[in-house]
Amino acid sequence: MRISLIIGVSLAGIALIMSFRNKGLFKSYLDPKVADPEIHKKFNFDIIPDGKGNYRAGQLTSNELEYIIKKYGIKRIVRLNGDGNDSKKRSSYPETPRSLEKSICEKNGCEYNFVNAHSGYVRGKGYIQSAKAASDIMSKGNTLIHCAHGADRTGGLVGAYLKNNGYMTDNDQLWAYTTKYNGWMSMIRRNTFYGSGFDKYADTFYPIDELRRKYP
Repeated sequence: MRISLIIGVSLAGIALIMSFRNKGLFKSYLDPKVADPEIHKKFNFDIIPDGKGNYRAGQLTSNELEYIIKKYGIKRIVRLNGDGNDSKKRSSYPETPRSLEKSICEKNGCEYNFVNAHSGYVRGKGYIQSAKAASDIMSKGNTLIHCAHGADRTGGLVGAYLKNNGYMTDNDQLWAYTTKYNGWMSMIRRNTFYGSGFDKYADTFYPIDELRRKYP
């Protein structure tokens, strides 16, 4: 009787897990650091820690972009950068204009979105309109968000997304996470961060006056 009960409970547990998996509640996503270390390093390409298959990056070239869409199951793109010099990660890389990225995205069944990274700035809250627009898309999952370098604009809006949706709510934890991808700490040490414009990106998840007290 006891053995039958244990087997029954175990089978019920397996059935529940399989049900969750079939509904997409349990998923594993590729980690670029392991699956594509060179692209991870070259393009600041990484998974966002929200369990929804969202990724962040700098501007990918057209070849890498199509490869990433297919391999990582990207269904949506949020582009924050413009054209010209703002459409490449490094000066030696070819440009990836918005029109080309949109074409590649749509050819691969991907929804293309351009979001202005500088909309609705309010001191102490940052670019609230930009943050909401990006967050609404990322909340659907399987989204790649990027700017030219995947560092500053991307950092601010990903930080806001993680905080506002409860994935990472501690300001200092968010700061440590975000500054892995950019040079904000170096700017603070050189006393060039506040008033640079980069501080407004940080303000979107870490209120600027609190940040000044933490890192004067």
